[in-house]
Amino acid sequence: MSRERLQALREELVQQQVQGFLVPRGDEYQNEYVPASDERLAWLTGFTGSAGMAAVGLEHAALFVDGRYTLQAQQQIGDQPIDQENLDPGAIADWLCDQLSTGDSLGYDPRLHTEPGLALLKKRLGERDIALRPLEHNPIDAVWSDRPATPCGSARPHPHTFTGEHSAEKRKRIAALLADKRADALWLPNPEVCAWLFNIRGTDVPHLPVALASALLYRDGTATLYLAKEAISEALIEHLNSEVAIVSDKEELFSAAKRHHVAKVWADPAITNCWTLQRLRAMDIELLVERDPITAAKAEKNAVELAGSRAAHERDGAALCEFLAELPDAVAAGSQDNSFGELEAVHLLRDKREQREGFADDSFDSISGYGPNGAVVHYRVSPESSLPIKAEGIYLIDSGGQYPDGTTDVTRTVALGEFPVHARDHFTRVLKGHIALATLRFPKGTCGEQIDAFARKSLWDVGLDYAHGTGHGVGSFLSVHEGPQRVGKASTGVALQAGMILSNEPGFYLTGQYGIRIENLVFVKESAEHRGFLEFEELTLVPIERKLIDPELLNEQEKNWLNRYHERVRETLMPLVNEKTQAWLEEATAPIN
Repeated sequence: MSRERLQALREELVQQQVQGFLVPRGDEYQNEYVPASDERLAWLTGFTGSAGMAAVGLEHAALFVDGRYTLQAQQQIGDQPIDQENLDPGAIADWLCDQLSTGDSLGYDPRLHTEPGLALLKKRLGERDIALRPLEHNPIDAVWSDRPATPCGSARPHPHTFTGEHSAEKRKRIAALLADKRADALWLPNPEVCAWLFNIRGTDVPHLPVALASALLYRDGTATLYLAKEAISEALIEHLNSEVAIVSDKEELFSAAKRHHVAKVWADPAITNCWTLQRLRAMDIELLVERDPITAAKAEKNAVELAGSRAAHERDGAALCEFLAELPDAVAAGSQDNSFGELEAVHLLRDKREQREGFADDSFDSISGYGPNGAVVHYRVSPESSLPIKAEGIYLIDSGGQYPDGTTDVTRTVALGEFPVHARDHFTRVLKGHIALATLRFPKGTCGEQIDAFARKSLWDVGLDYAHGTGHGVGSFLSVHEGPQRVGKASTGVALQAGMILSNEPGFYLTGQYGIRIENLVFVKESAEHRGFLEFEELTLVPIERKLIDPELLNEQEKNWLNRYHERVRETLMPLVNEKTQAWLEEATAPIN
């Protein structure tokens, strides 16, 4: 199928008089998860990962993915005439410079890219006299005959009992920053920042409870908010009151800027698409190009949001424990006819979560990897790829839930029977890294990249590592992958602040055999012992697989942490689970000596 689609795309490129085209995995809002109508990369190549880029020339095509998706991309590309390369701006530029000639043009959809994202490519192509040309119409849309419609579900108010701060209070707080910057308005480019500022949620994006939206916030705290006409209700109008004008034509956002005599707009180029910046410049509006203030503000959860996250994690932990307690019996029952596999496990876990109060959706597509599929870092199970799960080996389940009071993300690695002897060493080293980060105390002003090595040291000691970050930010009934904070090797320059929620997820992956990851969500809080220092507190409450632990590799402090954690898990969840799970929980949280 992709061969025909590539050919149709190339014919359209000829019509639009360009010799190449970029196909990002994204939409005009730069969402991580995108509506089906914006899954252009998957439509063209078959690759379904959450990050990637294709470059298509008139003769050759390439898919660029990072280390998380190397194996997945190989499987999904198959024998298609598409090269696989590393997702790096330099690598993309090298490939394109090899494919294009002096005087050629590389087309791109300016709604799907940011200026910083294209900066290196623009420079490198310019040195070869190859033009980077914005296209008015996306050529894939011209040949995608059955492209789904853009979603436009209802936008609903998110209650103050979950947000802890009214929208008017948030708008006043952020508007004060505009005055400090002498800017007339702040551009809100995506549904997440709009959802937080206006306290609204929706169902337009898979796993992300938002309505497709963008907005302008003015210095007096009033705003103009774009939503599809179908998203607007009387309840929403009453919720936002007269201080927020709602429009259903994106052109009206720019018209509103004129009506409000906006001369200077604060716009973050990292999350604002090229097309918007080009439009604002064409209106002779001065741009304040700085990091968006709402992204940082929503990362620091208030007391109400943290309390909600704790409650959501208790319900979610109970659901996952009931799943883990039933998993061995489900595997045994399906062992004769291979009727229970990775996909059935996902359905079982989803069923357990759906029984919990407030469950709205998975926070991402569950990574359900048995044996070799567990070594595919961001593996997405499908009916075609689903392996039957046997009462042996290692199974990895990375999943999460969306609840009105919080977003969860947890990974557990499970021993289903006999497993390779070296897996115990690998698992315990991952656990040691997990504990090292969980127990870390660090001075205020510390960035995530400064503490990443603590999680990797035990693996580094024996020449091992993992090709993904150690931690990402998490929203409050918003994105499971939220910035600006993260823990990883790459520099962020973002200091960790009290109230931020992050994941702690070191791992190890042995290609063709198994994957290991231990992930909890934690939040940053003031240290009770040392002034000026911060530390983490656990949110996730699920036992860690004792069968895979080598106690000889753990020191006393690590054993004490694990035993205290398991004691808290047991005491908190025991009243919330069924009788079968209570018995399982007693065994799963027994002390390690």
